[in-house]
Amino acid sequence: MKAVVYNTYGGPEVLKIQDVSIPKPKSNEVLIKVDSISLNPVDAKARRGGFRPMSDLLKFPRITGSDFAGIITETGNRVSGFKVGDAVYGWAQPLLNNGSAAEMVCISEKAIALAPNNISLSEASAIPCGALTSLISLRDLAPIRNGHKVLINGASGGTGTMATQIAKIFGGEITVVTSPNNSERIKNDYKPDRIINYTKDDFVNLEDQYDVIFDVQGNKAINEVEHCLTSNGIYVTTQPSIYSSIDVVKSVLSKKKSKIVICRSRTSDLNMIRLWVEENKIKPAIEKVYDFDQFKDAYEHLATGHVKGKLILKI
Repeated sequence: MKAVVYNTYGGPEVLKIQDVSIPKPKSNEVLIKVDSISLNPVDAKARRGGFRPMSDLLKFPRITGSDFAGIITETGNRVSGFKVGDAVYGWAQPLLNNGSAAEMVCISEKAIALAPNNISLSEASAIPCGALTSLISLRDLAPIRNGHKVLINGASGGTGTMATQIAKIFGGEITVVTSPNNSERIKNDYKPDRIINYTKDDFVNLEDQYDVIFDVQGNKAINEVEHCLTSNGIYVTTQPSIYSSIDVVKSVLSKKKSKIVICRSRTSDLNMIRLWVEENKIKPAIEKVYDFDQFKDAYEHLATGHVKGKLILKI
Protein backbone atom coordinates (compact mmCIF):
# COMPACT_ATOMS: atom_id res chain seq x y z
CA MET A 1 0.00 0.00 0.00
CA LYS A 2 1.04 3.61 -0.42
CA ALA A 3 1.74 5.78 2.61
CA VAL A 4 3.21 9.19 3.42
CA VAL A 5 6.36 8.40 5.39
CA TYR A 6 9.53 9.97 6.75
CA ASN A 7 12.88 8.22 7.14
CA THR A 8 14.50 10.93 9.25
CA TYR A 9 13.38 13.79 11.47
CA GLY A 10 12.78 17.15 9.80
CA GLY A 11 10.33 19.48 8.12
CA PRO A 12 7.76 18.75 5.40
CA GLU A 13 10.63 18.20 2.96
CA VAL A 14 11.43 14.79 4.53
CA LEU A 15 7.98 13.41 3.67
CA LYS A 16 7.50 11.15 0.67
CA ILE A 17 5.06 8.57 -0.68
CA GLN A 18 6.43 5.05 -0.26
CA ASP A 19 5.11 1.51 -0.69
CA VAL A 20 4.82 -0.27 2.67
CA SER A 21 3.32 -3.57 3.75
CA ILE A 22 -0.38 -3.76 4.55
CA PRO A 23 -0.64 -4.33 8.31
CA LYS A 24 -2.35 -7.44 9.65
CA PRO A 25 -4.83 -6.80 12.48
CA LYS A 26 -4.21 -8.46 15.83
CA SER A 27 -7.06 -10.15 17.67
CA ASN A 28 -8.43 -6.87 19.09
CA GLU A 29 -7.70 -4.69 16.05
CA VAL A 30 -9.45 -3.69 12.84
CA LEU A 31 -8.03 -2.94 9.42
CA ILE A 32 -9.48 0.22 7.89
CA LYS A 33 -9.40 1.47 4.30
CA VAL A 34 -8.68 5.13 4.90
CA ASP A 35 -10.87 7.65 3.11
CA SER A 36 -9.31 10.83 4.52
CA ILE A 37 -7.06 12.14 7.25
CA SER A 38 -6.76 15.58 8.78
CA LEU A 39 -3.48 17.22 9.71
CA ASN A 40 -2.54 18.09 13.28
CA PRO A 41 0.34 20.02 14.83
CA VAL A 42 1.15 16.88 16.84
CA ASP A 43 1.91 15.08 13.54
CA ALA A 44 4.46 17.73 12.65
CA LYS A 45 5.91 17.65 16.17
CA ALA A 46 6.47 13.90 15.91
CA ARG A 47 8.06 14.28 12.47
CA ARG A 48 10.44 16.96 13.78
CA GLY A 49 11.57 14.71 16.63
CA GLY A 50 9.61 16.60 19.27
CA PHE A 51 8.88 13.41 21.23
CA ARG A 52 12.48 12.27 21.48
CA PRO A 53 13.90 10.24 23.19
CA MET A 54 10.65 8.21 23.41
CA SER A 55 10.11 8.30 19.65
CA ASP A 56 13.63 6.95 19.06
CA LEU A 57 12.29 3.55 20.12
CA LEU A 58 10.23 3.47 16.90
CA LYS A 59 11.76 2.35 13.63
CA PHE A 60 11.95 4.29 10.36
CA PRO A 61 10.22 4.61 8.00
CA ARG A 62 7.33 6.06 9.99
CA ILE A 63 3.93 6.88 8.58
CA THR A 64 2.75 10.39 9.44
CA GLY A 65 -0.79 11.39 10.40
CA SER A 66 -3.12 10.62 13.31
CA ASP A 67 -6.75 11.66 12.60
CA PHE A 68 -8.59 9.44 10.11
CA ALA A 69 -11.93 8.17 8.84
CA GLY A 70 -12.62 5.17 6.65
CA ILE A 71 -14.27 1.77 6.17
CA ILE A 72 -13.41 -1.42 8.07
CA THR A 73 -12.21 -4.17 5.72
CA GLU A 74 -11.05 -6.80 8.23
CA THR A 75 -11.45 -7.51 11.95
CA GLY A 76 -9.43 -9.48 14.47
CA ASN A 77 -11.02 -12.60 15.92
CA ARG A 78 -11.80 -10.94 19.27
CA VAL A 79 -13.33 -7.74 17.86
CA SER A 80 -16.96 -7.51 19.00
CA GLY A 81 -17.99 -3.88 18.57
CA PHE A 82 -17.49 -3.47 14.82
CA LYS A 83 -17.91 -5.38 11.59
CA VAL A 84 -16.58 -5.26 8.05
CA GLY A 85 -18.20 -2.39 6.15
CA ASP A 86 -18.62 -0.08 9.15
CA ALA A 87 -17.72 3.58 8.55
CA VAL A 88 -15.52 4.66 11.47
CA TYR A 89 -13.32 7.49 12.67
CA GLY A 90 -10.58 7.83 15.26
CA TRP A 91 -7.14 9.04 16.28
CA ALA A 92 -3.89 7.06 16.06
CA GLN A 93 -1.64 8.07 18.97
CA PRO A 94 1.71 8.99 17.36
CA LEU A 95 3.85 7.14 19.93
CA LEU A 96 1.70 4.01 20.06
CA ASN A 97 0.49 3.51 16.50
CA ASN A 98 1.86 3.81 13.00
CA GLY A 99 0.37 6.83 11.31
CA SER A 100 -2.89 7.24 9.43
CA ALA A 101 -1.61 8.82 6.18
CA ALA A 102 -1.83 5.54 4.32
CA GLU A 103 -4.26 3.57 2.21
CA MET A 104 -4.87 1.25 5.18
CA VAL A 105 -4.54 1.70 8.94
CA CYS A 106 -4.62 -0.96 11.65
CA ILE A 107 -5.80 0.06 15.13
CA SER A 108 -7.44 -1.24 18.31
CA GLU A 109 -11.23 -1.32 18.27
CA LYS A 110 -11.10 0.62 21.55
CA ALA A 111 -9.68 3.67 19.74
CA ILE A 112 -12.43 4.10 17.12
CA ALA A 113 -16.18 4.69 16.86
CA LEU A 114 -18.82 4.73 14.18
CA ALA A 115 -18.51 7.92 12.14
CA PRO A 116 -21.31 10.51 12.36
CA ASN A 117 -24.04 9.61 9.86
CA ASN A 118 -24.87 13.18 8.83
CA ILE A 119 -21.47 14.24 7.45
CA SER A 120 -18.97 12.85 4.95
CA LEU A 121 -15.96 10.76 5.95
CA SER A 122 -13.72 13.67 4.93
CA GLU A 123 -15.54 15.87 7.41
CA ALA A 124 -15.43 13.14 10.06
CA SER A 125 -11.64 12.91 9.73
CA ALA A 126 -11.40 16.57 10.79
CA ILE A 127 -12.90 15.87 14.21
CA PRO A 128 -11.03 13.40 16.47
CA CYS A 129 -7.89 15.09 17.80
CA GLY A 130 -9.41 18.54 18.28
CA ALA A 131 -12.64 17.28 19.80
CA LEU A 132 -10.99 14.67 22.03
CA THR A 133 -8.41 17.16 23.32
CA SER A 134 -11.16 19.67 24.08
CA LEU A 135 -13.43 17.10 25.72
CA ILE A 136 -10.66 15.80 28.00
CA SER A 137 -9.67 19.36 28.92
CA LEU A 138 -13.13 20.78 29.58
CA ARG A 139 -14.84 17.73 31.09
CA ASP A 140 -12.04 15.94 32.95
CA LEU A 141 -9.19 18.34 33.71
CA ALA A 142 -11.16 21.56 34.15
CA PRO A 143 -14.82 20.52 34.47
CA ILE A 144 -17.05 23.32 33.22
CA ARG A 145 -20.25 23.97 35.13
CA ASN A 146 -23.18 26.03 33.96
CA GLY A 147 -22.24 29.71 34.05
CA HIS A 148 -18.50 29.18 34.40
CA LYS A 149 -16.44 31.83 32.69
CA VAL A 150 -14.14 30.16 30.16
CA LEU A 151 -11.35 31.67 28.07
CA ILE A 152 -10.03 29.83 25.01
CA ASN A 153 -6.67 31.14 23.86
CA GLY A 154 -6.32 30.23 20.19
CA ALA A 155 -9.84 29.69 18.92
CA SER A 156 -9.47 29.54 15.14
CA GLY A 157 -7.85 26.14 14.54
CA GLY A 158 -9.14 22.60 14.77
CA THR A 159 -8.91 22.33 18.56
CA GLY A 160 -9.95 25.91 19.31
CA THR A 161 -13.14 25.71 17.24
CA MET A 162 -14.05 22.40 18.88
CA ALA A 163 -13.29 23.76 22.35
CA THR A 164 -15.58 26.76 21.77
CA GLN A 165 -18.46 24.50 20.79
CA ILE A 166 -17.94 21.94 23.56
CA ALA A 167 -17.60 24.64 26.22
CA LYS A 168 -20.96 26.00 25.05
CA ILE A 169 -22.55 22.55 25.40
CA PHE A 170 -21.33 22.41 29.01
CA GLY A 171 -22.93 25.78 29.74
CA GLY A 172 -19.87 27.98 29.85
CA GLU A 173 -19.75 31.71 29.21
CA ILE A 174 -17.14 31.76 26.47
CA THR A 175 -14.44 34.32 25.68
CA VAL A 176 -12.17 33.48 22.76
CA VAL A 177 -8.82 34.94 21.78
CA THR A 178 -8.13 35.12 18.06
CA SER A 179 -6.91 37.33 15.23
CA PRO A 180 -9.01 39.98 13.46
CA ASN A 181 -8.86 37.82 10.31
CA ASN A 182 -10.81 35.07 12.09
CA SER A 183 -13.07 37.09 14.38
CA GLU A 184 -16.06 37.41 12.04
CA ARG A 185 -15.99 33.72 11.08
CA ILE A 186 -15.83 32.60 14.70
CA LYS A 187 -18.54 35.06 15.74
CA ASN A 188 -20.94 33.83 13.05
CA ASP A 189 -20.16 30.10 13.21
CA TYR A 190 -19.64 29.49 16.93
CA LYS A 191 -21.23 32.47 18.70
CA PRO A 192 -18.88 33.00 21.64
CA ASP A 193 -19.98 35.52 24.24
CA ARG A 194 -16.90 37.69 23.72
CA ILE A 195 -13.97 37.91 21.31
CA ILE A 196 -10.56 39.34 22.21
CA ASN A 197 -8.41 40.49 19.30
CA TYR A 198 -4.89 39.54 20.36
CA THR A 199 -3.33 42.12 18.01
CA LYS A 200 -4.93 44.83 20.17
CA ASP A 201 -5.21 43.28 23.63
CA ASP A 202 -3.28 40.64 25.54
CA PHE A 203 -5.87 39.02 27.78
CA VAL A 204 -3.37 38.83 30.65
CA ASN A 205 -3.37 42.64 30.76
CA LEU A 206 -7.15 42.88 31.10
CA GLU A 207 -9.02 42.81 34.40
CA ASP A 208 -11.33 39.87 33.67
CA GLN A 209 -11.08 36.60 35.59
CA TYR A 210 -12.03 33.12 34.43
CA ASP A 211 -12.90 29.80 36.03
CA VAL A 212 -11.12 28.00 33.18
CA ILE A 213 -8.39 29.11 30.81
CA PHE A 214 -7.78 26.63 28.01
CA ASP A 215 -4.51 27.59 26.35
CA VAL A 216 -4.89 25.86 22.98
CA GLN A 217 -2.15 28.05 21.54
CA GLY A 218 0.16 27.00 24.34
CA ASN A 219 1.98 30.34 24.42
CA LYS A 220 1.29 31.24 28.06
CA ALA A 221 2.26 29.82 31.46
CA ILE A 222 0.52 29.64 34.82
CA ASN A 223 2.64 32.45 36.28
CA GLU A 224 1.46 34.74 33.45
CA VAL A 225 -2.24 33.93 33.78
CA GLU A 226 -2.64 33.16 37.50
CA HIS A 227 -4.10 36.59 38.23
CA CYS A 228 -6.67 35.97 35.45
CA LEU A 229 -8.04 32.91 37.27
CA THR A 230 -10.78 32.92 39.89
CA SER A 231 -9.87 31.62 43.37
CA ASN A 232 -10.35 27.98 42.29
CA GLY A 233 -9.58 28.53 38.61
CA ILE A 234 -7.83 25.99 36.38
CA TYR A 235 -5.35 26.62 33.58
CA VAL A 236 -4.96 23.88 30.93
CA THR A 237 -2.24 23.91 28.27
CA THR A 238 -1.82 21.73 25.20
CA GLN A 239 1.98 22.06 25.27
CA PRO A 240 3.79 19.53 27.46
CA SER A 241 7.29 20.66 28.42
CA ILE A 242 9.64 20.51 31.38
CA TYR A 243 8.44 23.99 32.36
CA SER A 244 4.71 23.20 32.16
CA SER A 245 5.35 19.96 34.07
CA ILE A 246 7.04 21.94 36.84
CA ASP A 247 4.04 24.30 36.86
CA VAL A 248 1.71 21.34 37.38
CA VAL A 249 3.73 20.14 40.38
CA LYS A 250 4.00 23.63 41.88
CA SER A 251 0.23 24.16 41.63
CA VAL A 252 -0.59 21.04 43.66
CA LEU A 253 -0.62 23.03 46.89
CA SER A 254 -2.44 25.98 45.31
CA LYS A 255 -6.19 26.45 44.83
CA LYS A 256 -5.40 27.60 41.31
CA LYS A 257 -4.31 24.61 39.26
CA SER A 258 -2.12 24.18 36.17
CA LYS A 259 -2.72 21.09 34.04
CA ILE A 260 -1.47 19.57 30.78
CA VAL A 261 -3.85 17.82 28.39
CA ILE A 262 -2.71 14.67 26.62
CA CYS A 263 -5.04 13.45 23.88
CA ARG A 264 -6.31 9.87 23.93
CA SER A 265 -8.79 8.10 21.66
CA ARG A 266 -11.56 6.03 23.29
CA THR A 267 -14.75 4.66 21.80
CA SER A 268 -16.94 6.12 24.55
CA ASP A 269 -15.62 9.65 24.01
CA LEU A 270 -15.83 9.38 20.22
CA ASN A 271 -19.42 8.13 20.57
CA MET A 272 -20.31 11.19 22.66
CA ILE A 273 -18.74 13.45 20.04
CA ARG A 274 -20.55 11.58 17.25
CA LEU A 275 -23.91 12.16 18.93
CA TRP A 276 -23.16 15.87 19.29
CA VAL A 277 -22.34 16.06 15.58
CA GLU A 278 -25.53 14.19 14.64
CA GLU A 279 -27.53 16.53 16.88
CA ASN A 280 -25.90 19.52 15.13
CA LYS A 281 -24.35 20.73 18.39
CA ILE A 282 -20.83 20.72 16.97
CA LYS A 283 -19.42 20.80 13.47
CA PRO A 284 -15.89 20.55 12.05
CA ALA A 285 -14.17 23.59 10.59
CA ILE A 286 -12.32 22.79 7.35
CA GLU A 287 -10.18 25.27 5.46
CA LYS A 288 -8.99 23.15 2.55
CA VAL A 289 -9.04 19.62 1.13
CA TYR A 290 -5.87 18.31 -0.56
CA ASP A 291 -5.44 15.31 -2.85
CA PHE A 292 -3.09 12.52 -1.73
CA ASP A 293 -0.26 13.60 -4.02
CA GLN A 294 -0.46 17.13 -2.60
CA PHE A 295 0.64 15.92 0.86
CA LYS A 296 3.72 18.14 0.92
CA ASP A 297 1.67 21.25 0.09
CA ALA A 298 -0.74 20.32 2.89
CA TYR A 299 1.98 19.95 5.51
CA GLU A 300 3.69 23.14 4.38
CA HIS A 301 0.33 24.90 4.84
CA LEU A 302 0.10 23.44 8.35
CA ALA A 303 3.62 24.67 9.11
CA THR A 304 2.55 28.30 8.58
CA GLY A 305 0.68 28.11 11.91
CA HIS A 306 -2.27 30.05 10.51
CA VAL A 307 -4.80 27.36 9.57
CA LYS A 308 -8.48 28.27 9.82
CA GLY A 309 -9.84 25.00 11.17
CA LYS A 310 -8.47 21.77 9.67
CA LEU A 311 -6.67 20.66 6.52
CA ILE A 312 -7.88 17.42 4.95
CA LEU A 313 -5.81 14.95 2.92
CA LYS A 314 -7.90 12.65 0.71
CA ILE A 315 -6.41 9.17 0.57
